[in-house]
Amino acid sequence: MEDTKSSNKTVFIAIVMFGMYLSFGLSWMGVAPIFPELKKDLSIIQSQATWLISIISLAKSIFPIIAGILATKIGISNTLRISAVLISLGVLIPWLPDYYMWLVGRFLFGVGGAMWVTLMGAVTMQIFEPEKRPLVNSLNGVAVNFGVTLSYWYTLTLSNSFGWKSTLTFYGLVSIAFALLFFSIGQIGAKPQVTTTTTNNNNNTEEEKPKEEEFTYLSTLKLPTTWLISFAFTGPLALYLVFNSWLPTYYQETMNIPRLETINYMVLMNAWGIPAAVITGLLVQKFKKCKPFILLSAIVLPIFAYLSVTTTDKTMIPYLLAFTGAGMFIPVSPLTTLLQSQPNMNPRIIGMILGTLFSVTYIVSSMIPGIVGYFYDLKYTLRDLLSICSIIALSPAIALKLSEKK
Repeated sequence: MEDTKSSNKTVFIAIVMFGMYLSFGLSWMGVAPIFPELKKDLSIIQSQATWLISIISLAKSIFPIIAGILATKIGISNTLRISAVLISLGVLIPWLPDYYMWLVGRFLFGVGGAMWVTLMGAVTMQIFEPEKRPLVNSLNGVAVNFGVTLSYWYTLTLSNSFGWKSTLTFYGLVSIAFALLFFSIGQIGAKPQVTTTTTNNNNNTEEEKPKEEEFTYLSTLKLPTTWLISFAFTGPLALYLVFNSWLPTYYQETMNIPRLETINYMVLMNAWGIPAAVITGLLVQKFKKCKPFILLSAIVLPIFAYLSVTTTDKTMIPYLLAFTGAGMFIPVSPLTTLLQSQPNMNPRIIGMILGTLFSVTYIVSSMIPGIVGYFYDLKYTLRDLLSICSIIALSPAIALKLSEKK
């Protein structure tokens, strides 16, 4: 009975972790389809409206490191509770009267999302046995993308029926629901050690526990693993942001494809990443190998991304983007699982490494769309710029340098 209760709680935690980050994706990108309404109500221009999304990427480039450090001080559970409260601010933001209040609110909301995604891998390592982690890692990896896809599908419909404020409020209420569920869980795993110098009168102290606490964030920066895994993740995320930012413009300008159709192409690309990640997670779990799937992503993604840009056949675009979207998410589970399986890893060290990982990936990947825009303004063609960007999708191959059990 105790084993059953423990197993049920583990599954419940995994569902809540997934659902909370899905709800974050709903509120994050839920503003994009209603930019015209936001510009009118907040009296802002397009560049200001874009910052309502970019400000969250900025938060996600800064606070993952802080989340990893904070988790070692107050524990994973307490850090995630703070994160859940910040994500739940999404319910209030639609009713703020001023654009700059929106920016502050969205930034704090983004901080919550940054903290949550940083610790999802640590929680998975804490509560799941190694053989079950690949599937959970894959689901965690597509949670926000699932939310983003749903927001593209339903925001306009809901907004037309109930108004944009009510729609965004509903997304925030979804976050509050998952936050309450998370608070009901209690403690996840062991609490952090408060001190490492206490004396056990029975002479029965465990020497290994203090060492876990003594492993500081600076120590993780000295590990080659930290940088190999960080740059391995960077390419697919950077390409994801570049394509979502610039492919619609490229298709409209070069192939005269209507705006609504190009948005549907982006939905297609994002949607295909979900089954690709889940199937990959199942395969990694079955075959207990990560590197073949990492290599597969490093081959599939650059090829189909390049073809998606260079094709002149409109009928091929949906198929090419489906493979491109799949390629972006194939490496999620194998990369995370490979990191978790490295020697001497534990949830707190994983949390600190993922803090660096998400900061590095979001800093670098957030710069790439801007760089494309800079050269686009200098009259370079989007075809050439996006073709060059396809090369960065090779980055998962960097993780092949990490060790894997035979």
